[in-house]
Amino acid sequence: MVLLTRKVRFSAAHRYYLKDLTEAENARLFGPCVRPHGHDYTAEVTAAGPVNPEHGMVVNISDLKPILQAEIVDRLGGEYLTAEHPLLEGKVPSTEVLARCIWNRLEQSFRAAGLPARLESVLLAESRSLWSECRRREGEPMVTLTRSYEFAAAHRLHSERLGDEENETLFGKCNNPHGHGHNYVVEVTVGGEPDPRSGLLIDLGLLDGVVNEQVVDRFDHRHLNLEVEEFRHLNPTSENLVCVIWNRLARALPPGTLRRVTVRETERNIFTYEGAGE
Repeated sequence: MVLLTRKVRFSAAHRYYLKDLTEAENARLFGPCVRPHGHDYTAEVTAAGPVNPEHGMVVNISDLKPILQAEIVDRLGGEYLTAEHPLLEGKVPSTEVLARCIWNRLEQSFRAAGLPARLESVLLAESRSLWSECRRREGEPMVTLTRSYEFAAAHRLHSERLGDEENETLFGKCNNPHGHGHNYVVEVTVGGEPDPRSGLLIDLGLLDGVVNEQVVDRFDHRHLNLEVEEFRHLNPTSENLVCVIWNRLARALPPGTLRRVTVRETERNIFTYEGAGE
């Protein structure tokens, strides 16, 4: 099985509101998203299938391009998206709802066009810090929402289980007694079914509040070894950091919503954890 991903872009405005709620109720439910605003969206569509031995492709991109143009760019580009939009069918145009709506349209179009590949995922990003993905999981599509955050921190890679010489040999410059720093990026992914009324997987205000309290405010501009309790006796590698962040968030977020935590230590060093036993 080979995966092929094609990326398209479109711009659209949207507003989160429900007609049967008052302005004050909509504002409480949707926060600033109750006001009309727009995004430059990026959609990444992934198809999966075997490589055809005759032509060496999973699917001809020339067959895929017009489907994505018609179902994503032409249908959504330049539109004002609200619950009254025909594609939304009464649903609030949250990023997670839009990703699922695009998935539904593409799945129908793939079948109608007789494409040899199946739809594997639709990732829809409304910004560099917020995106949703609808991905096939055990035959059924599952929706996730990812939000990214940043903090700057110093650390020294040094294990209490090793001697000074062993630490220096193993970690090299990263064992500098004075430590060194990174601009960390943390991606927090939650999953489930969007609320049928609000269209949201989670209240973004709640998510931001939890992550800021449990991660950003706790780690930002700190020396992890010296100022963060979890690392008093635990080597603050990014492998350990991503697990510590997971454990803190899993306890603070609504039960069962956390799906994945990714820590980007640098552009080249990326660490992901999906919980014990995953």
